[in-house]
Amino acid sequence: MRQTEPVAASETDVDDASDRVTNAGLRRALLVATAIVVAIWLALILFWQESPFALTFDDAWYYLTIGRNLNSGRGSTFDGINLTNGYHPLWQLVSVLPFTVGLDDLAAARALLVLQLLVGWGLTLALLSATVARLLADWPPARRRGPMPGAANVGSVTLAATLVLFAGSPFIVKVFVNGLESGIAATVDSALLYVAIRQRGRWLVGTSARGRLGVSLLLALAFLARTDAAFLLASLGIWCVAEALTARPPKAIVRLAQLFALPAVVIVAYLAANQRLFGTPFQISGLVKRVDPLRATTVIVFALFVAAAIAAGRFAFRSTGSSRGRFPAAATFVRHTGWFAAFCVVLVGYYSVLQVQQWLWYYAPIVLYLTGLLLLGVADMVGASLRDAPERASAERAVAPVQAMLALLLGGLLAFASVQFFDPNVRSIQIANADAGVWMRANLPEGSRIASWDAGALGYFSHRDVINIDGVVNSYRYYELGRTGQGKTFWACSGLGYVANLGGDANGDDPDIRSFIAGAVDPAAAKAATVIFTRPFTYSGVLSSTGGSKSVSSEDLAVRVYALAPLSGGAASGCP
Repeated sequence: MRQTEPVAASETDVDDASDRVTNAGLRRALLVATAIVVAIWLALILFWQESPFALTFDDAWYYLTIGRNLNSGRGSTFDGINLTNGYHPLWQLVSVLPFTVGLDDLAAARALLVLQLLVGWGLTLALLSATVARLLADWPPARRRGPMPGAANVGSVTLAATLVLFAGSPFIVKVFVNGLESGIAATVDSALLYVAIRQRGRWLVGTSARGRLGVSLLLALAFLARTDAAFLLASLGIWCVAEALTARPPKAIVRLAQLFALPAVVIVAYLAANQRLFGTPFQISGLVKRVDPLRATTVIVFALFVAAAIAAGRFAFRSTGSSRGRFPAAATFVRHTGWFAAFCVVLVGYYSVLQVQQWLWYYAPIVLYLTGLLLLGVADMVGASLRDAPERASAERAVAPVQAMLALLLGGLLAFASVQFFDPNVRSIQIANADAGVWMRANLPEGSRIASWDAGALGYFSHRDVINIDGVVNSYRYYELGRTGQGKTFWACSGLGYVANLGGDANGDDPDIRSFIAGAVDPAAAKAATVIFTRPFTYSGVLSSTGGSKSVSSEDLAVRVYALAPLSGGAASGCP
């Protein structure tokens, strides 16, 4: 470790914090704040009966259903019939765990959420806290007229309170604790950010071969956690190539290989396994939701996002000087993690331009990055308030305006998010689908084939073969047949006996379901189909159904189960 002479904090480049001792007091305060957030949400998950429905999205039940089928030996399938790869592999593997210890239904979902809270959010915040404490090793800065008693304690309490108010908000928690892959991906991302700060944004110098191989393992896990981390690998790869150009070529090439060989092998193996097992190297969920990537406007707009990402990364890479100004710690964080900022820009472009749907958990890396920037920005404001305080002012008085502003903004956001989160109309859609699933389990015979767009909770709680109409957890064959206008062939061979989905009320009927039956089977079957179950509910939020998405507010909906005549299912000629 480099030895340095004691220097006043106001005259010390915050960049030096990366090779000094971590701010132990601040780290303890942030870890206590993390423990408070985790304890509150752990109690909610364990003791609030409806917490699994409030935290999850419908896609979470896809993971759980496939996890149950994998554990029971049925294979990588949601409906028990068609093989699918519509998931991110690392979280799908984790989703098998509750069933291996004998849990099922709501207990399995609750256990998975507890695990995700502890690892996906608790460990993520702990790593982020360590990152912030390392950057703020000499924080808070000394006042120009000398030390201020109690400054370190007041500063640490302010940052800890900021973390509780922000990271404990239901809106933020639901980004990471939702039964989906975003939590475990965030844990890996936070570990990479910690290493980036420890290494001052440089990956090829000042590191050992063992350390670089450890990073390569993190990069491989990042891809397996969320395959869109391919953009993260590309961003970091360009960053490291730029670094290699300033080093001796032979050593630089070896070190680049140590960083990226393992994730490259993992990606190739993943694509090859997909091709072998599922007939396509790519996730079916991504294929279903993508727009035409060759459309001129799509190419141009996405290219603009890529150009913005490159510009941001280049600016951060070239900014090697001292971090001065109003936000020195936040600026240093960006300078050492510019590759991650570039990744975030590309991620926004990918989902807003190349995909037809955008959901909250897609943007978990961005929320994680903004959480770090928030803490460091608050630290800079607190530091400036303490440094510039009048001679006789106490630390509490100096920081009070910053605390008041944070309490107003973050407290207001927390209150607003809590009202939305605990609104029963927001989780009603999940509960209604689960109730319909429970009814189907009790009233439909085993082996029944049911089609549904919103198939997650309905399929999970039914323990029946629910075939996903929109295709995100269906087979590649279904995707290909639908893309070529031969979807009717698939349904003719499916043995379809029922269709179930949520929708509006048209005199007790759902025209979307009847329209699907007419196209998938025939108009006569659509006319003869009968409603055998109805579960009404009132919903507020984003509604994704029958292939589209819209926002609704207090709309009266219902889950309906339609029975088809026996003639509609069964064996058509040419069925496999």
